[in-house]
Amino acid sequence: MTENILNFGHGDRLTGTLTLPPESSAAKSTAILLLNAGVIHRMGPHRINVKLARHLAEQGFTVLRIDLSGQGDSLSPERPQSFEQQAITDLQAAMDHLQRITPVKSFALAGICSGAHHGVATALKDERLRALWLMDTHAYPTPRTYWVRAMRQLQQQPIATLHRWSKRILRMPGASSGAKPAPTPMNDNPYGKPSKAEFAADIQSLLNKQVRLQIAYSNGAFWTHNYQNQWRDTFKDHGAVASVPTELLPDVDHTASTLNAQRHLMASVSRFATQFD
Repeated sequence: MTENILNFGHGDRLTGTLTLPPESSAAKSTAILLLNAGVIHRMGPHRINVKLARHLAEQGFTVLRIDLSGQGDSLSPERPQSFEQQAITDLQAAMDHLQRITPVKSFALAGICSGAHHGVATALKDERLRALWLMDTHAYPTPRTYWVRAMRQLQQQPIATLHRWSKRILRMPGASSGAKPAPTPMNDNPYGKPSKAEFAADIQSLLNKQVRLQIAYSNGAFWTHNYQNQWRDTFKDHGAVASVPTELLPDVDHTASTLNAQRHLMASVSRFATQFD
């Protein structure tokens, strides 16, 4: 495979790394975009984007790892826009440039957390983005979510958990039970969280545009999404949205910090990518 550094966008202020498939393989007509997760450089947390780009290139995909404006090696925009609109502008610039220098016809995007939100926002605006693999996007707990969470606490810290529950029931004031504090929900989403109805409407709009979707939740989202059919239960009153393919990745943490987690994450994206030509 071949890797090249690209500069593109207005004034060539954006930077990305282009990974091309081996000359011996038949190149796919769909290119895959990878971008920053939160404020992490385009290499991705623990270099997962580098590994994923090379893995996908071996399968025949053209892959571009992008630093959005003001992140990594990309310069800040001369005329800043809103956070969401700037990400859309940057991704559109990346697609424009790839279509100028390669024969690709359409695009897919694999995004983690804020990268997932950028993908949704861009696909709603640009017909060229035809497929989205989204990890740890918005999550909406159901009653079962809280039950699964409570059982995990009880399994891990039975005495401390029972003591804390009894204090709540009896409304007894007093010192801390000594239990570990509840995990803080992930918060690297500058978009703000839409209501369930608003998010369902966006997903339905993507389905209407025939955008292929795969939703994945890592173990890092356990506090808000923690069982296999939660998506279906959450959106059961929202028609086709409830049937969007979802996957629980219990062996993957939010930043894919172990080699085992990275293998599972790359396998999930690869399974999704087999749908493209």
